[in-house]
Amino acid sequence: MAVRAVCDCGWSRLYKTREKAAAAATDHACAAGVRRATRKHRCARCGLEAVYENAGATEARYWFSRHSCRKQEEAMLRAALAEERAAAVDRTPKPCHHKQANHQHGTRACYVLDRCRCTPCATANTASENERNRLKAYGRYHRYVDAYPLRLHVQELREAGMGLKTIAERSGVAHGALWKLMYGKRQPDGSQTPSRRVLRQTAEKLYALDPAWSTQLRLAGGAVLDQERSAAVSRRLQALVALGWSMSEIGRRLGLRHAANVIPIVRGERRMTVATARKANALFEELCMTLPPADTVPQRVTATRSRRYAKEQGWVPPLALEDLDDELGVA
Repeated sequence: MAVRAVCDCGWSRLYKTREKAAAAATDHACAAGVRRATRKHRCARCGLEAVYENAGATEARYWFSRHSCRKQEEAMLRAALAEERAAAVDRTPKPCHHKQANHQHGTRACYVLDRCRCTPCATANTASENERNRLKAYGRYHRYVDAYPLRLHVQELREAGMGLKTIAERSGVAHGALWKLMYGKRQPDGSQTPSRRVLRQTAEKLYALDPAWSTQLRLAGGAVLDQERSAAVSRRLQALVALGWSMSEIGRRLGLRHAANVIPIVRGERRMTVATARKANALFEELCMTLPPADTVPQRVTATRSRRYAKEQGWVPPLALEDLDDELGVA
């Protein structure tokens, strides 16, 4: 087995035995205190300048002859192009013009979203890309997941009554990200294609929302209640009518101006929205133990008519109602 003799001056040789290698390392010129000269060579074709420390003339010429002018010229061309591109980039820090976000310099978000090419932002983007390439090389890059199953999950949430704004508020995901997931980003030609993949963190936040709500009502205000829950809320309003409160006064307190919108809701002929149900429950808690005012004759007449109408319809007062809190599930 060949043994290499090595010296700190850079000299090295291969010998058949360890003894010959040790003897040669002791006898070579550097060990004797003779320092070989520093030799410089320059290629007339490619302009390569090479410096060889403690090298003999023959050794320096040998190593210099092994260089490739073509590779050197290509490297010089790449360096010139890189320098030209770097000089063309505007390194002036650019401000963030987003309405809500305030991207800071030195982050990849500022580099991508604000198109800032200042040195700190470029450095942060380079570090992020290097980390991504490293994880890909190790097979550990799992930043994105398929968007199709997540889109089905969000659709289940919407069918359960949650709007995109409510989903965004509950999950902490930006509304714009949800919109791109469901509908896609509008292209210059007017087309929209839903996202094919989403961030793993976004998917985890959305999967944490359960469409089968077991707690109190968490639906969007514009969602329409099912027939059972809507009828339960209507029975509470009917109890207020049986107490003497007129439907017009109930509608005024609910924010419904027209009687055509109030009467079907009180009768239970129309399903109501979650926002109206919340107002109705709050109104019931406020007036269930309070009689309507009877200071004037019109007020007494209105209360009497309301009680008579409720009796004709078979509506019962609040004390006769069953406890509907569990049935309603409205906060």
